[in-house]
Amino acid sequence: MPVSSDYQLVLAAKRNPKHFDALYNKYFKQIYIYIHNKIRNDQISGDLCQRIFMKAMINIPKYKDMGYPFSSWLYKIASNEINKHFNDKKKITTVEVSERDVITFIDDIGESDNTEIRKKLITAMNILSEKNADAMTIIDLRYFEKKSFKEIGAELNITDLNAKIRTYRAIDKLKKVFNSINEDEKV
Repeated sequence: MPVSSDYQLVLAAKRNPKHFDALYNKYFKQIYIYIHNKIRNDQISGDLCQRIFMKAMINIPKYKDMGYPFSSWLYKIASNEINKHFNDKKKITTVEVSERDVITFIDDIGESDNTEIRKKLITAMNILSEKNADAMTIIDLRYFEKKSFKEIGAELNITDLNAKIRTYRAIDKLKKVFNSINEDEKV
């Protein structure tokens, strides 16, 4: 079975929780940034990050190395904690999207680019985010965080193929919402 590059650090942390600090120091910044990009609040991001690393440290004996980077396990915990935060607070997830990302995404879904299309796409993404947060999470990971299907699979604890299938289904859902906006405006 393949082992991740952090195999020795994980083994040391499993033997003695004091050694978890090496993993904490290595991954704190990237996990914090991931959380902050979703939450957009320094205080809440810090609290969630602390909770995520505490859960990881407590549950490290249960961690099984499957050859994926250790960070994918941390991202999975982070994703669950972020979802729990929004579910508990009944908040709407926002995705920060650069104009360049929107233009790339418009090309990927087969639309021509103009300001009106960009506005409709952002509206469609907001609608989809409210109706189907899982679909928007997949789109966010693939197109705006630029993750591979393998990375998405590791983060969501699904196969690479399932990540690819879910991505294309999410895009189809977004296209349907996008097209319904076009139809509503024609009437």
